[in-house]
Amino acid sequence: MSILAIDLGTQSIRAAIVEINGSIKALTQIQQEVNTPHPGWAQQKPETWWKLTKTAIQHVISRVKNEIISIQGICTCGQMHGPVGVDKQGNITTEWTQIWMDKRCESICNEFRNEYDENELANAITGNPITTGWPGVKIRWIKDNEPKVYNNSRWFLVPKDFINFKLTGIPATDPSEASGTFLYDYKIDNYSDKMANILCVDLEKFAPIYNSYDIIGTVSNEVSQELGIPSNIPVIAGGGDFIVSLLGLGLIDDSTAVDMTGTSTLFVVHKDHPIIHPLVQNLRHVVKGWVPFTILDCGGLSMQWYKEFLDSMCNKEVSFEEMINMAEKIPVGSEGLLFYPYMLGERRKENILGRGSFYGLTLNHKASHFTRAIMEGVALALGKDVQNFKDVGVGVKKVYCLGGATRNKLLYQIKANVMQLPQILTDQPESSLKGCGLLAAYGLHLIKDFNTYLQENDTKKTIINPSPNLTKQYEKIQKEFNKMYDHMLGYWS
Repeated sequence: MSILAIDLGTQSIRAAIVEINGSIKALTQIQQEVNTPHPGWAQQKPETWWKLTKTAIQHVISRVKNEIISIQGICTCGQMHGPVGVDKQGNITTEWTQIWMDKRCESICNEFRNEYDENELANAITGNPITTGWPGVKIRWIKDNEPKVYNNSRWFLVPKDFINFKLTGIPATDPSEASGTFLYDYKIDNYSDKMANILCVDLEKFAPIYNSYDIIGTVSNEVSQELGIPSNIPVIAGGGDFIVSLLGLGLIDDSTAVDMTGTSTLFVVHKDHPIIHPLVQNLRHVVKGWVPFTILDCGGLSMQWYKEFLDSMCNKEVSFEEMINMAEKIPVGSEGLLFYPYMLGERRKENILGRGSFYGLTLNHKASHFTRAIMEGVALALGKDVQNFKDVGVGVKKVYCLGGATRNKLLYQIKANVMQLPQILTDQPESSLKGCGLLAAYGLHLIKDFNTYLQENDTKKTIINPSPNLTKQYEKIQKEFNKMYDHMLGYWS
């Protein structure tokens, strides 16, 4: 018995055949790009998502043809928050979707802050500060700027819910996504009429909320015939990609944090209730509890940007391994060069439209200094956020790390020294797909609980401990980083 798992990411779309214990039998991946037509904008086409998802499904099932009949269900996770409009006939109304990192609706956030007490509403209803990431705010932007699109849209569905809709024809969402709409009341675990009135959006355009492991419907006959999969396969509600990854990782508790560095860097903890703080965001888990987190939009993307920069300068492709070797030759602190990785701004209200920058340049700085400074800048930006968690009483003792960036051991040695916390690099490169498999298996009653399948495998991890000598140096560098960061707040507007 197996599950067809789909992960609709920002830079790639993947499909896999996952056994009910979470192991991957077959996997395919297709790359995609982000369109950024204006500063602060980031968008993708939902039609492309569906086209690439179908291709990924067909590729992966072609590798297990004799076992297609063993597929018991389909579960999708995906990049979060991007609202896709569909009309009553199921046609897409939003040619381009504002994805999670898009910040075009910051003016709406500012209007909200001027009219309402953000902290009061966070405590009473939302559990969150207002940010440009939330779909409720993005949809308000559509209503103000594209009223025809808004009026023609029967539903606004986030990416993984859009894929589920295309598979089944049924609009549905789950708590991990609904709690991130800025229209959710964390005290009652449901949508809030009051927040809908405040944002001036119609709650009837938001999909009904199912448990993340609930069956929302079955694959339509049309999709079954097109993709060559059996009809009437149950489709599970699923969840946001990074939250499903936490389930697949199976390692999070109240003393543990998770660093997920791919395109962005998410730093996540687990609590029974939201942490109400201006610099912390909260989402419901796909199982129980909440996952307070901070996000650096250009975590891994900073390294990718610099790699492409070097490629263009050298007229050849420079590998990440070459970049790491360059950085290893440079001393701690990059001889005074600091990098601020806010090239897509950040979700903090004073720096929504921030830009990336290098500070402290001298005539001695070479390309290798820039390479190390970028790694240190990502670690220092994260170190600043980790301190916020410590300040509100979160007692983190260790950090589990996953994502494509874990191949860069130097980066995680720097992070260990900056945070003064052990970094545990896990051998779970497909934790989101594993999480989808487990979520579906539980919802289909193929397994009775998650704990049996979420035991830590001691042989599949690398522990990077802080170096006492270097932590002292990074303490001083962190102060310098924070000092300049505070000066830059509010500069970009």
